[in-house]
Amino acid sequence: MSANQKTTGLFPSALLALSLIILLVGERVFGEGTARQALSFAGVLVFVLSLGLRIRGLLRSDSEMRKAETLLLTANGGVALALLLYAFSGESALELFAVVDDAADSAQTVLLLGWTCLLAVSLCALLFMELVYNRMPLAESVELRRVKTALYAGLTLGFALIFLFCVNYVAKERDIRRDVSYFRTTQPSDGTLRLVRRLDRPVRIILFYRRSDDVLNQIKPYFSLLGKASKHIKLDVIDYAMAPELTRKNRIRDNGYVLLLRGEGEEEKGESFEIGLELTGARGKLKTLDALFQQHFRKLNRPKYSLQLTVGHGERNSDVDESTPGELTKGMETLLKRLNIRVSNLGVAQGLSSAVPDEASAVAIIGPREKFMREEAETLLSYVQNGGRLLLMLDSDMDVGLEPLLKGLDIQLLPGVVTSEKHFVRSRSQQSDQTVVYTNNYSSHPIVTTVNRHRSEVASVFARGAAVARRADSNLSIKPKVTFPVRTASDFWRDLDGDFAREQGEEKQSLNLVAAVTLARENKPEGRVVIIGDGDFVTDKLISNSGNSLVFVDTLAWLIADEQIAGDVTSEEDVPIEHTRDQDKIWFYTTSFAVPLPILCIGIWIARRRRRRQEARA
Repeated sequence: MSANQKTTGLFPSALLALSLIILLVGERVFGEGTARQALSFAGVLVFVLSLGLRIRGLLRSDSEMRKAETLLLTANGGVALALLLYAFSGESALELFAVVDDAADSAQTVLLLGWTCLLAVSLCALLFMELVYNRMPLAESVELRRVKTALYAGLTLGFALIFLFCVNYVAKERDIRRDVSYFRTTQPSDGTLRLVRRLDRPVRIILFYRRSDDVLNQIKPYFSLLGKASKHIKLDVIDYAMAPELTRKNRIRDNGYVLLLRGEGEEEKGESFEIGLELTGARGKLKTLDALFQQHFRKLNRPKYSLQLTVGHGERNSDVDESTPGELTKGMETLLKRLNIRVSNLGVAQGLSSAVPDEASAVAIIGPREKFMREEAETLLSYVQNGGRLLLMLDSDMDVGLEPLLKGLDIQLLPGVVTSEKHFVRSRSQQSDQTVVYTNNYSSHPIVTTVNRHRSEVASVFARGAAVARRADSNLSIKPKVTFPVRTASDFWRDLDGDFAREQGEEKQSLNLVAAVTLARENKPEGRVVIIGDGDFVTDKLISNSGNSLVFVDTLAWLIADEQIAGDVTSEEDVPIEHTRDQDKIWFYTTSFAVPLPILCIGIWIARRRRRRQEARA
C-alpha cells in the first residue's frame, strides 16, 4: 500500500447519520402513510450505501488500517442490528411470527430495551473512534492502540447512558417519586379577610389535632391570622378523643379535621372539612387551604344562591366531549361550589320558553352554538325587564337566535373577531394566535373591582372574542343604561374575513369586550345583564387565568347583588402546563437535540483543542 494512501474518511459515517435522521423524521414526524414509507425506504437505502462504503474501505486496507476498519465496521453492524430489532418490534412484524396479546407486549418491551441500548452503545463507539481515526490521514499513521482507546471511551459513555435509561425506566415502572420542593402553606387572602371582618355573630373554629401533630403547626398560623382579623372568631385546638359528643354530632371521624360552628344549642350549625394528619397526604389540601375555608365558611354564613345555566343549545356547560377538555366548564363548576352557588339546568323542559323559575338568583348562557327559539329569547327579555339577572357569553359571528334579547337591551355584537398584533397569547405559534387577545383596561364598574386592584399583575383573556357596542338603530322607549367595563387598547381591530391579517376596512381602534346593562322600569326591580363577547371566557382553557376568574366572580356578585360572594383566593397549588401536540413535538426535539447537541459540540471542540496542544508539546 502506498504511503500516500488515505483512510476512508468521514463520508460513510456521515451517510450513516443522515440515514438515521431520515428514519427518525419518517417515524416521529409523519408516523404513517405514503410519506413515512418513502422516508423509511430512503433511510434504509442511505444506510446500506454507508455500510457498503465501510466494507469497501475494509477490503482495500491492510495491516493496522484493516484492524481499525474492522472495528468501525463492527460498530456499523451494531447500528444495523439495532435497526433490525426496531423493525421486529412493530405489531405487524410480531403478528407475522404469531406473537400476540400479552406475549406481544412482553416482546415489545424486550425489543425496545434491546434496540435502544444497542444503538446507543454502537453510536457512541463509532463517534469516538471516528474522531481519532479521522486524524490519521495516512495508512502508515494509523495507530490501533489509539483507536481502541477511543473505542473503550465510547463504550463507557454508551454503557453510562444505558444505566441512566434503565434507572429512569425502573423508577417510572415502580412509580418512585420524591418531592423535594419547598413546602409552604397558603396565607389568608384579602377576600377571606374581608369575609371574616364582616362577621356580625360569633363563629368558632375547632382544629381536631394533637399538639404534637406536624400538620397543626402548618395550619395554625393561617387560622390565627383569621382570629386576629375579627373579634367574632374563636379558635380552639382539641383532640378528637376529648370531645366525643361534638364529634358525633358533626360527623367527625378522627383527628385531621377542621370544624366551623355558628350559633348555640339547637340553632347551632356546623361545617367541617378534612385536611389530614400526615404532611405527605395533606400537602395538596394545605396548598388550597384558603379556597377550602372560603367554601365552607360561605355555606355556614351566607345564603345559598341558585344559578340557572341554559341547556339545549350547544352551551359550553352542557358539552361532555372529553376529546376537547379545554372547552369544558369543570373549573367554573368548582368555583361556583366554593362560592356556595347551586347550579341547575334551564331549558325548554324546565319552562324556558314561557318563564324563568322564581328560585333563580340569576341565569347564565355560556357559549351557545345552536339557535334559541324566539319564545326563549322573549322569555329571557321579559325576565330582565321584570328585575331578573342575566349573564351572556356569546361568540363572534354566530347567530344563536338571541337578537330579540340583544335588541331589547340596546346591545349588538359587531361582526369580526377581535385581533391584535401585539396583545395576544402565543399558544400554537401560528398567526391565528393573534385572535387570543388579552387586556387590562378596566373601568370603575363593580364587575371589575377586584381585577382592577391587580391590573398591574393580571389581564383578561378572550379567545376569538367579539366586540360589543350600543345599537345604532335603537328605537326603545325606555333606554337601558349601558356601560363598558372592559376595553382594549387602541391598536386592536376586527378581523372581518378570517385571514388573521389587517386589510383595508379593518381599522385599528379601541373595542369594547364586555357590556354591563341595567334596565329600570316603573314599579319594577332593576334588571341587570352582563354581556361578554366570548363563549370560552370561563371554560377550562381560560378560567385558570386570574383575570377571567376575578371578573366572573365579581360579575356574579353584582348580578346577585351580594358583594360578599366576591373575593380573591390565595393558593400554592401548582398549575399544570398544557401543550398541544405540535408543542409537545417542539419540546421533544428541543430537549433531545437542540440543547444537547451544542453542548456536545463544544465539549468535542475543547477536547480536540487540548489534544492538539499536547501533541504540539510532544
